[in-house]
Amino acid sequence: MKTDTQTSLTGRNLVVVETGGDWFKLAHVTRSAAGMQIRKMILRKAEEVESLFGKSFADSIGAPEIKGLPAVMCLPRQAVNVRLFDLPSGDPGEIADMIDLQIARQTPYSREEIVFDYRLADSDTQGYTRVFLVIAQSGLVRQKLRNLEDAGFQVQRVTVATDGWLCALEAEGAGLGFGQAETVVHLDVDASASDLLVSRRGIPLFSRSLSVGVHDLVAEGGKAEEAMLQQVLRALETFRNEMPGSGVERLMLSGPAGRLAGVAGKLQAGLSISVVPAAGPASLQGMAVPRLEDVSVTGLLGAALRVTALQIDLMPESMRLRKSVLVKARRLTLLAILIMILLAQLSLWMGSRYGRKAAYLADLNQIITATQASTEDVEAMRNKVNLVQARLQGRMLPVRALTELHGITDRAIQYTSIELTDRQQVVCRGTADAVADVVRLVSAMEASPLFANVKSTRTAAGAEKTEFEISGDLEEGR
Repeated sequence: MKTDTQTSLTGRNLVVVETGGDWFKLAHVTRSAAGMQIRKMILRKAEEVESLFGKSFADSIGAPEIKGLPAVMCLPRQAVNVRLFDLPSGDPGEIADMIDLQIARQTPYSREEIVFDYRLADSDTQGYTRVFLVIAQSGLVRQKLRNLEDAGFQVQRVTVATDGWLCALEAEGAGLGFGQAETVVHLDVDASASDLLVSRRGIPLFSRSLSVGVHDLVAEGGKAEEAMLQQVLRALETFRNEMPGSGVERLMLSGPAGRLAGVAGKLQAGLSISVVPAAGPASLQGMAVPRLEDVSVTGLLGAALRVTALQIDLMPESMRLRKSVLVKARRLTLLAILIMILLAQLSLWMGSRYGRKAAYLADLNQIITATQASTEDVEAMRNKVNLVQARLQGRMLPVRALTELHGITDRAIQYTSIELTDRQQVVCRGTADAVADVVRLVSAMEASPLFANVKSTRTAAGAEKTEFEISGDLEEGR
């Protein structure tokens, strides 16, 4: 299934390693305000480093500064199987389910023997999505992962060199013929193999690994050039059979073979299309990189300089779970230590705070004991004053209420009863010539400073008179 793992690849330093069967390639990149920059590149034959894997690996290859850095492991194109096809959906969730169902058809291995992941791109067919599926044997991936982990690398992602190459093509765009309307063949020639990719408008259409590389071209000359031409012809024939009506207009040649005029000339004559050797990597200009003329670093540089754009992650689930458990264990250990420190500090603080509060409470008890008699006398006097004040205010309140009602009542109102309750409420009952007279009385009482929460609790219109009942609160303080 599609992985959504975004690991800790956003730090300042990062190592990208390509571990092939014949060459070991390493790029140390540093993140700055200008983006990712190559700090060091190491190219060694595989047999030269096989015996060096271990804790002292970084020192043995002359790069002690890369110890413990997060790393991306790249598999060479010839070590994986690639399938390209269209699926009738644009929903990533549906596409993941479709690929899970079809994965058994795309490889002869059982599900337990493989790891897979994919890139998604637009399709030429409306309503479809182009899938770039990568499948690798899990045993091979685990073996290479263990070698790098034994060397002290913290591998966060396992991708394929073609994924980095696609990232580089997307970044360069028209400069490498990627994203144009024409159909372009991209051929990256490595030490012992070559990676062929056909694209149109930035959509990968076809991919094939070729068995001819720089070593063959240098050692066998014209014979290897002819073999490469024949393999390219067969690959393009397969491409045309898969996508009828698709013609190829240009071939972009990258890798060390781009500097071999014989290869470009042979391909151009045999394919009858324009062959354009790509310039050397601009990111390596001014750097002395031994053996750069023997291998291709196109995919490695693409993965290093465009690490956040990588989409393929072939990390086996067992390794991912193990890493997750280790990370969680470290975090839990750190959390436990922090909690213990926090509890110790909290205990000290609570003990100190309790001591201060106990001393303060003892002082307060002494003060309370000394002033208790005076406090009781003052409280008794305050209660007497409040009682007298309440009685004085309550005695005049009915008179004030009746006086206020007399002042705001017009001739259309006749009271039958005016009740003053114990809860400082007034209830007025009576008759009025019309309902409008009751409304005016309610408004007048609301406007009075002596009444609050005035409301008409009953209004009954009769043939001649309207009976009413109005209640409200008395505001003593007004």
